[in-house]
Amino acid sequence: MPRQKSVAGNQWQSKKQKYPVTSYWSLVTGRWLLPLLTSLLLILSYPKFNQGWLAWFAFAPITLYFKKSENLKQCLWSGFIAGFAFYLGILYWIYFTLRAGGVGQFFSALAWILLSLVLSLEWILFSLIGFYFKKTGDLIYPYVLSAAWVSVEWLKIFISREGVWFPWFMLGYTQWQYPEMIQIVSVTGVYGLGFAVCLAGASISGVLVNGKKPSVRLAEFLPAILIPVFLFWFGRHEIKKSEIAGTAGNVKFSVLQPNIDFYKKWDGEYEEWIKNRIKSLIEKTRSFKPDVIIWPENALPGWIDDPFMKKWLDGIVAKSGRFHIVGSVSKADGRRVSSFLLDSSGGIKASYDKRELVPFGEYVPFRKALGKFIDVVGALGEFEPGETNQKLFKIDNGVKIANSICYESIFPYLQKGDVQKGADILVNITNDGWYLDTAAPYQHFTANIFRAVENRKFLIRAANTGISAVIDPWGRVIEKTELNEYRILNLNVPGK
Repeated sequence: MPRQKSVAGNQWQSKKQKYPVTSYWSLVTGRWLLPLLTSLLLILSYPKFNQGWLAWFAFAPITLYFKKSENLKQCLWSGFIAGFAFYLGILYWIYFTLRAGGVGQFFSALAWILLSLVLSLEWILFSLIGFYFKKTGDLIYPYVLSAAWVSVEWLKIFISREGVWFPWFMLGYTQWQYPEMIQIVSVTGVYGLGFAVCLAGASISGVLVNGKKPSVRLAEFLPAILIPVFLFWFGRHEIKKSEIAGTAGNVKFSVLQPNIDFYKKWDGEYEEWIKNRIKSLIEKTRSFKPDVIIWPENALPGWIDDPFMKKWLDGIVAKSGRFHIVGSVSKADGRRVSSFLLDSSGGIKASYDKRELVPFGEYVPFRKALGKFIDVVGALGEFEPGETNQKLFKIDNGVKIANSICYESIFPYLQKGDVQKGADILVNITNDGWYLDTAAPYQHFTANIFRAVENRKFLIRAANTGISAVIDPWGRVIEKTELNEYRILNLNVPGK
């Protein structure tokens, strides 16, 4: 008996060496709780929760785990858990969007899960870099991690430009409610703000490690204090400039938000109802006497190439006597999602074709491989992208307008390129009726704030069901509609 007890004791000692007493707790907190805490803090930072301040702490848990990870497998696993949980939480609306498009429950849920799995590769790549650069030292490591994060964000935009990805979220977008904190993007783009937010959280992790001298902890923690303070100071200084900024050539815009139900949009039975709804809004702009009336994406209840549709459009445009920017599908030189600048007689003065199409909503990526199994969700089928370099819209007073349609607002390089060509005002038209009353319309809206600040231009947004708005060059929302409102916005915007 005593011998057996001794053997058992030796076995226990052996297990203690292989699996320390704290190993179970470390396994739980490391592989699950710490990555999940990072995901939760980030999810709460985005709309609809809008607790952007939490993002400044979000990267502390996962950075702490990276530091404590014993091997690459543990590190990659934590990245996967964080990424998968984050995208499951932030992209829950994918399920409801697909259901609204007529996709069954099983395949809607499957698409939501699969997309979250695929996008979690971003976090796995981030954790890979995090593991191999741990030896840079505790003072340098947060900077390395932040650079890695920004590199991944740049990479997903680049992949979308050259192939297909879904770069809906950028870390900087969490700060959309704080005008002072976002002014840095006028210098660095949204990437610089993402670097700052990641660096602050990663720096906090140093305080959570035991056995360090107070002076060392303070040195590691300082970026978490100094960076937000600097951004706030810089932002206040930039916003003060807006008070003395000169403006010239004011342009009067009327923005239409017809709030047409997703299920009625392409139903022929509702064509006349939709026409009357739009006509009524245009008539309400008469007293304001706008220079330009902006319709949302695909507002026209049909193809602009249809002679009967074009005749109706010419009539109401001529009656208003104003320029119109009209969103419509077109078949002129291929199936396009487009916007058209119409002069006061209804003639097409210029056109713009959407350059970045929505994967699976407007086209099927890798059609040869996937076309047998997957079709587009949109009722009108697949479309072709427009040319990269397109002419700006120009109205009679010489003001140049840059267009973007829907999904294109999340691609910084599009608006940046248009401003470099001389754009004075940015216009984004969209139809977010797909997303119903989920977080997606709010998430989509916030990207436009950053496009305005990055380029220091006014941005006007016309959305079918909302959110329509005018955003000034410092990211302040001057006026906006609520979701599912039937309304017009009358705006007086500096053109130069």
